[in-house]
Amino acid sequence: MAVYRSDQAQLTMSAEAAQGGDPELISGTRVGGGSDIDTTLSAAANAGATQITVAETGNVVVGDFIRIGGPSNADATIGSNVTEEFEIRRIVHTSATSGAGTFFLDRPLAFFHPSGDDVEEVTNVANTDANEFYPYITTVPGIYEGVTLPDFTPSIEPRYLLGTSSDRNFTTAYSGAQTFSGALSSFVVVDATPLRFPIGTMKTNPNLYLGSGEISTELQTEAKKGDVWINVKLHDNISAGKFVHMTDEAGSAISSTTVQSGTNPEVVKVQSVTGTGTSTFVQLSQPLRFDHAENTHFQECAASPVFTHTIEEAFDLDTLTWNVLFRDTAETPDNDLQRRYVGGIVDSATISAAEGGMLMMSYDSVPFLDMVHNQEDQASVGTNLFNSSNAPAGMPRFALMNKITSSDIDFPTTEPYYFSQGSFKLFGQEFARVRSISISIANSVEPRYYISPRHGRHRGPSEFREGRRSYSMACTIALPDTAANTATTVNSANEIFKQLLLEGNFGDGNGLKGFNIELTFTRGTNDTIQILIPNDYTSGNESTGAATGLNEQGAFILSAPYNITGDPIIQTDVDILFRNMKIIVTDSKGVYI
Repeated sequence: MAVYRSDQAQLTMSAEAAQGGDPELISGTRVGGGSDIDTTLSAAANAGATQITVAETGNVVVGDFIRIGGPSNADATIGSNVTEEFEIRRIVHTSATSGAGTFFLDRPLAFFHPSGDDVEEVTNVANTDANEFYPYITTVPGIYEGVTLPDFTPSIEPRYLLGTSSDRNFTTAYSGAQTFSGALSSFVVVDATPLRFPIGTMKTNPNLYLGSGEISTELQTEAKKGDVWINVKLHDNISAGKFVHMTDEAGSAISSTTVQSGTNPEVVKVQSVTGTGTSTFVQLSQPLRFDHAENTHFQECAASPVFTHTIEEAFDLDTLTWNVLFRDTAETPDNDLQRRYVGGIVDSATISAAEGGMLMMSYDSVPFLDMVHNQEDQASVGTNLFNSSNAPAGMPRFALMNKITSSDIDFPTTEPYYFSQGSFKLFGQEFARVRSISISIANSVEPRYYISPRHGRHRGPSEFREGRRSYSMACTIALPDTAANTATTVNSANEIFKQLLLEGNFGDGNGLKGFNIELTFTRGTNDTIQILIPNDYTSGNESTGAATGLNEQGAFILSAPYNITGDPIIQTDVDILFRNMKIIVTDSKGVYI
């Protein structure tokens, strides 16, 4: 008999344009026949919106599924003329049953939809056309062996009503707040994918533009974070598979191969292209990470490019969707169980490496806003949960979504980053006898349960807000061979002790200054991960030390005990405090989620 096994399960993830908006281009079979919902948006709806205003609410039934976005068609499919985002959501409440009104949705929107966008009722998932299903929740965070899933945790609260003769037992029970909290422990880092989510944004630049025969054009209209279809000015060289650099620079097309600067640079990959002239639309392989104004440069990267990804702190962290698929040992697709967790935020994380091992990471705490699933049938559980005779039956949080299977996933094939390939510098001095390093990141995330017009059984957090951020580092360093200090040689054992005693104050009148830290893992040529502390430090400026000022301090040693134990060689466990950091990744992977 087939069973569900852990080694048959898979976790994939995607970034969200707005908290709780799981991104997936998905259509369904249109109801038709004059009894369905067939209307348009009467106002634009931003990514993250949980309600939409429509021109006509007629025929609406709570529990109906609607496709938002995409061209209006009388037939059951969208067809090949897609040039905008579309998605499916469930109606959990409506402000009216005729005329203009508001639909309240089961979860936030993943994409921006302009006023006039099509709204059609659908009954099931349709994926007969490649344009009707393009999955984005397909990224593997790393090489993992286990996951603590953020499954639904209800709060059933007993109440003791006086005077009811309940014999000391609670009188009744009520539903309380819902929580969804998970973790992803000790996974192998194979690229930069997981690094930015506990920290902030990732900005990407190529090393060179292509030059002759390149894509060199501009955005015809603005593009928003989360968009996968963008409108560009005509260019003959646009084709699938090309990497293109986008910045906030505007003006005429670039003729030089020199890479342009910009505040929010990113690299995109062309998935497909349709149209001509000012109606040229490009589909991207992944949703945009930033907003881009019209006339933003759209410039092709050089052949076999090298990319530099800079991970910088941001006040608001991007959130995550997790998709988990359970498949039985008989490999029967009809028995697949799929759960999707939305609005996840990395509350705390650890980056670590130890002798004989690899660069590892843990998402120690990841709370989520909500979840949906594909378990529809509840015929034996009582009456229709949506309280309408013509609404489809379904369990709470049932949603129409496509299964994301192994064929949709680009599993990593690269080598890990080995501890033996690393280098570690404190105060400009490289330490060769480091046995382990661990960096802890805490965001002090707080769930907020606001009063709001939510409906049905949704009592999870309204949103998450980041609190005070804190960093710390722990490293174990075996003491080096004894050596006297010279003009060119510094005894690292003595230097650690000296930095501890100085407390980051070097007597220059600038108060607590601190020192720099540089941690680098090199996997090959143009293939490195570099962690720099503080965030304004650049490799090679060790002589200047950390910048000064309240917001520019470097790192401080909190403790470095030289205990005499049973170990034959004395080592010290160094505890370090620092206030900011950045990560620079160099590789050949142009596009990250």
